[in-house]
Parts: sequence; C-alpha cells; structure tokens
Amino acid sequence: MRQVIGIVLLLNAVAVIGAALTGNLPNWPPTQADIHVAEQAGSPLIHLGGEEAPSPGGVISIWNDISISNSIFTAWLVMAFLVGLGVVVSRAVSEVPGRFQGFIELIIQALVDFMRDAGGPAVVRFLPLFGTLFLFALVSNWLGIIPLVGQIELLHSPTADYHTNLGLALTGFVWYQWAGIQQNGLGYFTRWVNIPAFKEGPLVGVVMLVFVGPIEFFSELFRILTLTLRLWGNIWGGEIVLSVLSALLFVPSFVLPFIGLELFIGFIQAFVFAFLVLLYIILALESHGGEQHEQDVHPEASHAAPLEAAHAA
Repeated sequence: MRQVIGIVLLLNAVAVIGAALTGNLPNWPPTQADIHVAEQAGSPLIHLGGEEAPSPGGVISIWNDISISNSIFTAWLVMAFLVGLGVVVSRAVSEVPGRFQGFIELIIQALVDFMRDAGGPAVVRFLPLFGTLFLFALVSNWLGIIPLVGQIELLHSPTADYHTNLGLALTGFVWYQWAGIQQNGLGYFTRWVNIPAFKEGPLVGVVMLVFVGPIEFFSELFRILTLTLRLWGNIWGGEIVLSVLSALLFVPSFVLPFIGLELFIGFIQAFVFAFLVLLYIILALESHGGEQHEQDVHPEASHAAPLEAAHAA
C-alpha cells in the first residue's frame, strides 16, 4: 500500500512540475473560462444543409441545421468497436470453451436467467435487443470518462447528447409496440381505444374510452421522454461534475475516486435503460393477452391444474 501511494504521489508531482515547466499550469482559483463543458447537443462537424444561423439563445436550431455532429461521429466509433468485438468473439467460439469463451457464456447465461425470471421464457427472444442497448449505452457512458472525450471538438460522448438517447428511446418504443401487436393482434389497441368495455355497461365504457384510454396513450409517449432524460441527465451531469472537479482539484489523482463513481453510475444507467425497455416489452406482451399469454409465457402453469386434480383424485 505504501508503494502504491508513493507511486501515485510521484506521478502527481511529475504531472504538476511538467505543467509548470511547460506553462500549462491551471489557474487557481479557476475561472469559468477554465471549466470546459461540452455542449448538450454536441457540435456540428460536417454541415449538410439548412441554415447555420444561431437562434437568439446562441444555439443552432436542430430544425434549421442538418449536420453530422461530434456525438454522431463518436457513436459510429462505438458501433464499430462493438461490431468488431462481436466478430472477434464469434470467430473464437469452439466446442471446448476456453476461459474467455466460458466467461462470455457465463454472462449470457446470467442475462438469460435474469430475463426469464423477469418475464418468462417468451421474453428471452429479445436478448439481442436487451444486450445491444445495454452494451451501446455502457460503452458510450464510459467513453465520457476517457481523457479528451468531451474536451476536444471531434469527440463527444454519444449518451451525453440527448439526440442519441432520444433515438435509443424511440427504438425501444417501436420495438415493444411491435412486440405487443404481434402477441395480441388488433386487441392490443384496446388499451387506448377500449370499445369492448361497453359490454360491462355504458358508464364503464365511457370512462375507459374517454379517460383511461387517453391517459394510457400519453403515458406511453411519456416513457420516451423519461427514457431520454434519465440517461442524458446522468451522463451529461457526470461530465459537468468531472470538468468542475478537474479544475478545482489541483492534484490529478484526487479526481480518481469520482471517476470510479462515474464508472459505476454509467453501468447502472445503461442497465436501467435496457431493463426498462425490457419491462415495457413484458407489459406490452401481457396487455389484454389473457390466458393464452399466460400459457405462452408460463407453460408450466397450464399443466398445474390438471396435475393437481390428478393428485387430488
């Protein structure tokens, strides 16, 4: 422990002395100009069309400007990394798994067990979606902790841009709506326009059609907003915290505990995002699915009653 602390202190001393000799020693106390915070929507790198004139608030309107931003460029890097990792891992698959393949299979089996416990065997087929959303969000979240990402114009953490998170939320929204329609057919839409409720009486039908249906519909749309803002707020807020602390704390290693905290938060937020999409899929599958869905998701339940009756006889 003493050796580790000594090495850390030596590296800090070298960093401070090197900054002083090269004239890059930060101002103390830092001013607002010394604290660099990346833009919320990223910075445009390549302009494709529209008007680049800024709005009165100084921010380029997304409706007037069509461009490729630094967050889009970094998202492409994340996708290339994940695709390359998938190709390498798939080529290394063998009948007799090694340590690395055994580790990957252990993780996948843990995810499968988690999904089965959460929604039954029928939900396991959505593992590619769950895993992709989780891995993309995780790598994007952790990318913001790497030096120079967010500090130079070319690189910006994808999930620190609310446009990226909105795209992920819309992907999950379309996916679980389609899953609900596949499972329940046109009866899925009765959650919003519940005409069959009039069979229970005129009053029940009016309440379900006029009040419950619109509330349910707007709650579905509100999920897009909550998915977007929850992920974006935590990651962009984390970038602000690290930028401020880097300017306030003169010794570089003092920021390391907060970097560890951001690694943990990035993991939790990626998992929460993917899990919420999975939860919405489960709710969509169960919407007005009735007994048939229960038999599909929990096939053992359909045999429980006959077995109990046989034992009783």
